[in-house]
Amino acid sequence: MKMKTAWSLLIVTLLANACGEIPAESQTLFTSEDFRQDRELWTDPAYFRNNTIAQIHGMSFDFDSGGEGGGQFGASRLYGSEGSGVDAFELTTPYSFATSEEHYQAWLEAADGGTQHDFATLPDWSGRWAGNPGWMNGQQTQASTLVAALTPDYQEYFVRQEKAESEGRHFWPASFCLPRGFLESVLSTPKEFILLPHQVWIIGDTYTENLVRWVYTDGSGHSPEQMQFSKWHGETVGFWDGDALVMHTNQIRAWTRPLIEWSDQLTTVERYQRVGDTIMGELTLYDPIAFVEPLHAKISYERVDDDDPLARPIYNTCTDTNGPSGNVFINEDGLLDQRVLGEPGYWDMSDPRPWAAFYAIGE
Repeated sequence: MKMKTAWSLLIVTLLANACGEIPAESQTLFTSEDFRQDRELWTDPAYFRNNTIAQIHGMSFDFDSGGEGGGQFGASRLYGSEGSGVDAFELTTPYSFATSEEHYQAWLEAADGGTQHDFATLPDWSGRWAGNPGWMNGQQTQASTLVAALTPDYQEYFVRQEKAESEGRHFWPASFCLPRGFLESVLSTPKEFILLPHQVWIIGDTYTENLVRWVYTDGSGHSPEQMQFSKWHGETVGFWDGDALVMHTNQIRAWTRPLIEWSDQLTTVERYQRVGDTIMGELTLYDPIAFVEPLHAKISYERVDDDDPLARPIYNTCTDTNGPSGNVFINEDGLLDQRVLGEPGYWDMSDPRPWAAFYAIGE
């Protein structure tokens, strides 16, 4: 998990300038002394040198040596290099609903209160499903396009994130054994759907945690207001419209990743329907604090035909891979770092009785 040092980053930046990769006359995220002073340029693709979000994130990885993130971002990139200019998606909602509640209720009324299924009539969503998150993987979305969809404070949060990501100053919650948050619970794949007449479970595993969503389809609705509070995955209720599952989620804890930061006012509406070996889905995000208008993404899941026992989901905790969060920290250069065996404060996760070491400190 060792990341590039500040020295290596400086060398890369100097080489890029020397090779003419960053024109001296251009004011970009990669040449600016203070990106906060460039607000009027943030919605201009040229400010990010026409890079997609994934291309910016890929500037800090060495994929030829198997660096982390290669599978998501595709190829390593020189710091500040010119991007592809590709911008394939419309980010904002095609619907005219003002709130997620209005959206959900309109679809519920259109479905005449929903379809009441029993075990015999529930659709077959068995198996494991690997997903395509549309624009939300950042591979075909210009950074400037996403900036334009955000409110002023959240524009600054995002541009600051892109600056840090391009320089290898990452903050990934999983690195610190923190929960991945709501959007990761929606987008991480592969996943499985367990369908019951009164409830749906959506489950998956990652290398740091297991992700579980409970979807209550029994008509009970959300918890009473006095029992509502922010949760990592929110609280989700839903109904069946024929063989399509419609879901409403509120009480979502403010967090960040995979691309954007959101407030605790985020609520969502989702819709999923199986067509052949594909589950077609859509996600509409309502957050008046973070977004200029609701955002919308089309999502699809392909059935995974894999009988390999090694592909079976397992129970994971962050300590299985990263060690307890005390081993991972941000060093004096603002880069992700970790303590290793022999360094002060290192936690040996192979210790079968770690509590004994803590008792000893106090004795």
